[in-house]
Amino acid sequence: MSFSHKDIEIDFDGPTTYRIAVKGRIDKWCSEYLGGLQIGSHVNDDEPPITILCGQVVDQGELMGVLNAIYEMHMPILWIEKISTP
Repeated sequence: MSFSHKDIEIDFDGPTTYRIAVKGRIDKWCSEYLGGLQIGSHVNDDEPPITILCGQVVDQGELMGVLNAIYEMHMPILWIEKISTP
């Protein structure tokens, strides 16, 4: 299945690399729980920390699993960015 919008084709069936930002801090040991995504943090003075998750998911089903895990952790999602498709 694919979706096309303004000359951008999005494939929902194959592996894709994403970067996801959430408000708050997620410990690196949670990586396995979050589909093996790499976990990094960004901290500015007087602002809450932001955690960046980055890595490849095999399909949209796995991406939904990661997003549901973030939801279950009560972490607000700030943005999701598709980086690449192999």
